[in-house]
Amino acid sequence: MSGDGRQRGVIRLTGRAAPAVELSQRTPCAGITGRGVLQVNLNWSVAAEADLDLGCMVLTRDGAGAAVQPLGAEFGDLDAWPYVSLDQDDRTGEASDGETLRISLEHRHQFTKLLVYVYIYERAADFRTLGGVVTVSAPSGTWRIHLDDSPAGATSCAIALLTPGRDTLELRREVRWFTAQPSLTNQQLIDQAYGFGFEWVPGVKPPL
Repeated sequence: MSGDGRQRGVIRLTGRAAPAVELSQRTPCAGITGRGVLQVNLNWSVAAEADLDLGCMVLTRDGAGAAVQPLGAEFGDLDAWPYVSLDQDDRTGEASDGETLRISLEHRHQFTKLLVYVYIYERAADFRTLGGVVTVSAPSGTWRIHLDDSPAGATSCAIALLTPGRDTLELRREVRWFTAQPSLTNQQLIDQAYGFGFEWVPGVKPPL
């Protein structure tokens, strides 16, 4: 059962999984190949009792765009546009599987760019004590990104940028920090930095 009460399935894999490759400032890029589903999982310390939200800004070649995130209950769709979905809203960090974005690799050539991001919804001043870890899993490999260098007061982070290559989906570690302002939200700041050009409106979360 997920953190917001929705039933979740378990996918069992055969064979021994290869160890995750750490993406760092020195080695920030990887090429994702193959078909199927790309998974981006966020986990953080349950001791923090913080509500973090994982999201993905999506832009496709026809100019359409979307933001998949818990705020506004915009959970997306894996099998229809925008071909990106979010499994749940973990509001405390208590869910052992955190929050997971799923991206259809079958439609990778329709994407212009995808940006994976996270922001603090409540109960934390910044990311410094949250122990955030992002794991990117695909049929061709697994990569890990640590969110462990947050400056004081940072309330959001652009984690990774995904862009289509000729035969790959290129993954680039960003880990770029932002601090919300009275006039600009976390999402607006990230959008401005990466040029998605979305029009943002206030959103709320449904009650538990």
